[in-house]
Amino acid sequence: MFSLIFASLCLLGCSLNTETKCIPQTSEFIKKGDYLLGGLFDVHHVNGTQYSNIPEAIICSSQELTLSSYRRFQMMRFSIEEINNSTSLLPNVTLGYEIFDHCSDTKNFPGIFRMISVDGSIQPWKESVNFSKVIAMVGTYTSTASLAVAPLFMMDLVPMISYGASSSVFSRKKDFPSFLRTVHTNKDVIEIIMKLLEEFEWKWVAFLYIDDDYGRDGLDVFVKKIKDTDICLAYSYGLSEDTNYTQLIGQMKLLSINVVIVFTTEWTAEGLIKSAIKQNVTDKVWIAADAWSLHKDLPKEPGIRNIGTVLGVAEPKIPIAGFDDFIYSFKSQNQCENPEQDSFCNQMCNCSSLSAEDIITADPSFNFPVYSAVYAVAHALHAVLQCGADSCNKNIKVYPDMVLEELKKSNFTLLNNTVQFNDDGDPKFGPYAIVFWNQSGNVEEIGSYTFHPTPNFIIDKSKIHWHGDEEVPKSFCSEECPKGQKKKQEGVHKCCFSCTVCPKNTYLNTTDPYNCIKSIRGL
Repeated sequence: MFSLIFASLCLLGCSLNTETKCIPQTSEFIKKGDYLLGGLFDVHHVNGTQYSNIPEAIICSSQELTLSSYRRFQMMRFSIEEINNSTSLLPNVTLGYEIFDHCSDTKNFPGIFRMISVDGSIQPWKESVNFSKVIAMVGTYTSTASLAVAPLFMMDLVPMISYGASSSVFSRKKDFPSFLRTVHTNKDVIEIIMKLLEEFEWKWVAFLYIDDDYGRDGLDVFVKKIKDTDICLAYSYGLSEDTNYTQLIGQMKLLSINVVIVFTTEWTAEGLIKSAIKQNVTDKVWIAADAWSLHKDLPKEPGIRNIGTVLGVAEPKIPIAGFDDFIYSFKSQNQCENPEQDSFCNQMCNCSSLSAEDIITADPSFNFPVYSAVYAVAHALHAVLQCGADSCNKNIKVYPDMVLEELKKSNFTLLNNTVQFNDDGDPKFGPYAIVFWNQSGNVEEIGSYTFHPTPNFIIDKSKIHWHGDEEVPKSFCSEECPKGQKKKQEGVHKCCFSCTVCPKNTYLNTTDPYNCIKSIRGL
């Protein structure tokens, strides 16, 4: 009863706040079909903390547009259209969708309740005579947003396939039994960053992270990863809207840190990098996480070359044939006001001013994870409906948990990738690219990391044009001691030490650089 009342209040509150603005003749957010996929995309982004005196849903279209997320949103629409036009996958079955703009972690619940409710009530799937046609949900993008909404899908084992939430917590199947993802975990991204640190012998680093579930998990994974290595975490800081960048940058300068890992989102990275340029930060190596390494504008920002060298871990740019034509076709359609259209809140973009080129050339990060998530659901439904070459058995009553069981068994080829999930619902497919922001203001792929079947790290160091004298920058607290001298740790970091000559008749064992061992007479 409580869930019914709560859902009804949320749905009412959202409907009352629905805007009457220009919307397309055919909504971008809704498509009818035999079976529906839900979608959550942060097409707009809430900047800062939103305060209100009364509980109310937020109108996302009034917030700042995130072009890269809008591209991902369009990728889901394209994927479903492509599947519907296929003669081999789900023959005689039409997929539809209901997508919501998920711009806030805490004020977007009306859309969620609409997806999982039936005639205004929320009930366990198999106890309901009439059940929702939403068989799976694609999204959300961030770990914090996913943590907020996932329990609502987990309770009835509705498959939730995220294309961006990489926090380690989602691998715990006890808590997230129907959660899968097509993006690699933070653990995998940190593994690649570690390879870069080891390759260039950088031992004294800072780790700046967005102060949310994604960033804090990244820091936790990194700290555990460097525990038994020669790498030291000289400084860490959680970035937020209130970050004092002058103080932060001053602290890194005081500690003589030359390598900075930035594990954050694109909008937070913008604030950091632009502040670094403004404060004349120079000669540092910035390692960008995959959430912002393919940023379209920052590599061309005036003064970006002065801050040093930017390397990054990125989703490889996988061309998806037909997407550009889909966007050109969509943008060529008449997009005039249609006040008769039944539109729920946060199913409106107000994006008519965007050109096809704006969308096509936007940051393509996490587009293949969206594409593969939609195709995974389609292949799972194909198996549930016992589809043959020409038709599917529509008499089979499809429940989300049936789709989930087939999703776990996914094994199909998509753009030369074999799509499979491990027991934790994490992907067993998809390489990563190593990128460099070159002198022309472009993001250039200079290497790769393949996870399956065995890890393989490749990098072409000749493509990197280092700042300064073009030599590989160094980052250490103390230089290595000369041969025959022992280390004495100074302070809390093992990377910081003084060097002392071993006394006469003693020597250093290569396995213990801190203690001189007495020589045995006659040896």
